[in-house]
Amino acid sequence: MPTTHTAYSTAETLDFPGAITLRILLTGDDTGGAQEIFEDIVQPGVGPGRHIHHDQDETFFFLEGDFVVEIDGVLHTMSPGDVAFIPRGSVHAFKNVGTTEGRLRYVFSPALKMETMFRAFHAAAQNGEIEMDEMARIAEENGQTFVGPPL
Repeated sequence: MPTTHTAYSTAETLDFPGAITLRILLTGDDTGGAQEIFEDIVQPGVGPGRHIHHDQDETFFFLEGDFVVEIDGVLHTMSPGDVAFIPRGSVHAFKNVGTTEGRLRYVFSPALKMETMFRAFHAAAQNGEIEMDEMARIAEENGQTFVGPPL
């Protein structure tokens, strides 16, 4: 597999106004399916509902801001420079608990279909806020299950 490079300034960006700006830094196609890498800029008080990735491990790298991460019912306080590993099958969620935007990068391994899921979420959000039932359907089609509310 050839090496690959993504310029941060030209990375594809999916904006979910008032919530998260998501950058696609490396796709599964870029890495031969080994991994996908994303970055979120997260508004204060925002985070996804509790969910499970059934066939992927996920690693968070916290870059800016103050976050909490819940992994299998245990809450962890995260600061810039901290890292969290979420094994496949673990219930987890994060939330920006600071008063300013926060930023984190995360890696899915193997890549599978997260990029497809995020693009489908974005397409569904073009007509306004996505209903939870629609998010759950999209997630299930892409190997993720929502199992509870946000933190």
